Amino acid sequence: MLAACAGPADGLPDRGAVLDEVMRNYRASLIAVSGENPLPAGAAGGKAEPAAVQPAMALRPGVPPASVASLRGQTGPAVRAALGQPVFRRVEGPAEIWLYSGQRCQLDLILYPSGREMLVAWAAARAAGTDRVTEEACLRELGSRPPGA
Repeated sequence: MLAACAGPADGLPDRGAVLDEVMRNYRASLIAVSGENPLPAGAAGGKAEPAAVQPAMALRPGVPPASVASLRGQTGPAVRAALGQPVFRRVEGPAEIWLYSGQRCQLDLILYPSGREMLVAWAAARAAGTDRVTEEACLRELGSRPPGA
């Protein structure tokens, strides 16, 4: 029997439950997202510039966001206040790439300058291993890390 056709009786997760979880994560990602690519093709000067992104709601210091989509448009200081310092930061041209890492998941952010601040233009959470982890659970884990962890 193909693994894709397997069900709970053979010890594999129920496909319907897995698809429901995927859809919940997908819907959470769409919250507060304008639907526009943060780097539209053909931007002025031949270089892609991030689209203006307005945050859906302000992040509260010490409180992890409910979805990855709610990070779009947030300032770097607001993200650090909610999630702490990233474990890795890299500058690439005008952008900064931040990585948050926990036991079960990782969060990637790309920030671009907007005026005098860096704003999150792209964010994605992913499982760190083979276990399934929802965005909400990932953000909760990352937000509960002790400072400097």
